[in-house]
Amino acid sequence: MLKKKRKSLAILAAALAAVMVAGLFSGCSSSGSGKLTKVTLQLKWLPQSQFMGYYVAQEKGYYKDQGLDVTILPGGSDIIPEQQVNNGVANIGVTWTSSLLKYQEKGWALTEIAQVFQKSAMLLVSKKSSNINSVADLKGKKVASWFGGNEYELYALLGKNGLNKDKDVSLVQQDFTMNQLISGQVDAAQAMTYNEYGLLLENGLKASDLNVIDMNDAGVAMLEDNLFVNKTWASQNKDAIVKFLKASIKGWQTACADPDAAGTYVYQKNKSVSLEHQKFMAEQVAKLVIPSGFDKSNVGSIDMTSLQQTADLGLKYGLLTKAADVSKAIDTSYWKEATGK
Repeated sequence: MLKKKRKSLAILAAALAAVMVAGLFSGCSSSGSGKLTKVTLQLKWLPQSQFMGYYVAQEKGYYKDQGLDVTILPGGSDIIPEQQVNNGVANIGVTWTSSLLKYQEKGWALTEIAQVFQKSAMLLVSKKSSNINSVADLKGKKVASWFGGNEYELYALLGKNGLNKDKDVSLVQQDFTMNQLISGQVDAAQAMTYNEYGLLLENGLKASDLNVIDMNDAGVAMLEDNLFVNKTWASQNKDAIVKFLKASIKGWQTACADPDAAGTYVYQKNKSVSLEHQKFMAEQVAKLVIPSGFDKSNVGSIDMTSLQQTADLGLKYGLLTKAADVSKAIDTSYWKEATGK
């Protein structure tokens, strides 16, 4: 009788264990088909609405629907996405296309797989009181730049308009607060449409108080946020990349359709700035990812003319030391499979 009880208890324990294991794995599977594939994404900067498409894809379960478990790593001033991906710390990275071209020139085995921002977000902003109504008016002025790879559109703007960056303007190191411009320490400063321009407005300035030079309108735009991978890892993980792109594109489409909600979610993830600023950022980023007249099904597509312009300006103004073969800088096969294009 004792043996029968022990046998029954053993069977019951085995059954409970099986149920627990089944429950455990159902929590990390896609439609019960198996374990999720882990993918790590390295951002270029701190968590903010600049990257809302990835956070929305994560929040809405788009990655999980594709069988992926995506970890999003924040960036920072001391983090280089190209280095993180090249060293295998991250599988996929977000960086500026101009920056990626520089590392590709160094021989790093990195390739762009999608161009998320279709337009440049770079502005040069001044107070109307500085009387900078055109690029020519920058002559003799004090102009702030972040440098560190962010200066080449400014150099191109000056050069295209016949100004020598070393003789005709006084370039100074720019901080990230816009206080230098607000206080009058500089006459003009760089600003991203989705971030620093918003800071100016939040600090009491009105759009009517400012003069803005848009790099797109000035014909010196260079491509910014893209997605890139290490070629070796990519060759062994094609399926994961395609699935990541499918989910990310859907995340961006969702975020751009309702930037207010996307900005709110990003704020809830990391309350480093105000809710209103994250919403402002989301609204402006949406205009870069899906500009007016742009087909949302083409989110992430790479415009070769814009890519070539980025490379040409990079060469002319000191980012690159030799002409880049842009056809070798990208691999569109993953995006095409993800979108069916």
